[in-house]
Amino acid sequence: MKVSLPITVVAFETDYDGVVSNTRYMEYLERGRYALLHASGLKVREVLESHGVQAVVRRIEIDFVQFAMHEDELLLNVWVENHSGATTTLRSELSRPADGAIIMRAMQLLAYTNTKRKAVRVPQIY
Repeated sequence: MKVSLPITVVAFETDYDGVVSNTRYMEYLERGRYALLHASGLKVREVLESHGVQAVVRRIEIDFVQFAMHEDELLLNVWVENHSGATTTLRSELSRPADGAIIMRAMQLLAYTNTKRKAVRVPQIY
């Protein structure tokens, strides 16, 4: 499954030059992860309550390719690359459709924990 999430860069996400702060990309990735979950019909709280498991981010790798600027219209694409044992790998790509520029590429490695914060295998519902 793949989701696409439009993002408009607003002033508080940028520095004085209008360049998006690198910390904001982490927020964009989290928005994308939630959009992917919701598109799959899953909600974090409901999965935890009904199945006793939750996904947690174990690792993030980000490649910053270009600058994004104030009022840029961006598109974040997020997809599941792999489920393997106790982890899921998500891939993301942030682009600026107006000129086709790739702004960022990222990988998120998710692990799963039960209600006692113990690691578990990837649940069937994912």
